[in-house]
Amino acid sequence: MRRIILLLPAIFLLSARTFAQTSVELIPTAGYTFASRTDFYDTYGRIADGLSYGGSIKFNVNRSFGIEVLYSHMNTTSDLYSAYDGSWLQGGNLQLDYILAGPVESFTIPNSTVRPFVGALLGAAILTPDANSGFSSDTRFAVGFQLGTNIYISPRVGIQLKAQLLSPVDGAGGGFYFSNYGSGGGIDTYSSIYQFSLSGGLIIGLGRVLPEQIFRPHPRRRYYRYY
Repeated sequence: MRRIILLLPAIFLLSARTFAQTSVELIPTAGYTFASRTDFYDTYGRIADGLSYGGSIKFNVNRSFGIEVLYSHMNTTSDLYSAYDGSWLQGGNLQLDYILAGPVESFTIPNSTVRPFVGALLGAAILTPDANSGFSSDTRFAVGFQLGTNIYISPRVGIQLKAQLLSPVDGAGGGFYFSNYGSGGGIDTYSSIYQFSLSGGLIIGLGRVLPEQIFRPHPRRRYYRYY
């Protein structure tokens, strides 16, 4: 109990301090992607849930704005359910790889090492069916959205917690490919699908430490600006 009491002031001082970020951050991540479903006329397709992993590299212009390049990988399965006869059409294994980039806006909480963020992503999704399916991999345009928070232990070390939504799409408005890989013929169709995931990561700061932005009045003008 005495040790815990002695640690409390140190924890309080740590939380009351605002750490600066570095100009480049490397963030390996791992998380869980929930199952996705999309409806058709008399069937619906399903992408199974599972573990996903990857990482990102973020280039910080300042402590509020950066550009992030993200990679995400997932091994899963896909299948179709037929409402016509109530049967499952097994789809087999499926590999999903996302490569995206986009802006990230961070927000400062006064006297805190916690920095919430929100970001948008554009890029490509690579869909690779089972090798025995007879289908080749396909690359689609993809979009994404993410929000979360970074918790800094030091300017070069931190923890990231985030929620993420990724979606492969195509020009016709569809976005995903389902197929019955079994014998007796196949069913294939396209439809939009959205993959929601929760993940955590380790922030590794690289490059220079960014200076703190202070909002001060300009000496000869009536507006304010960051220095």
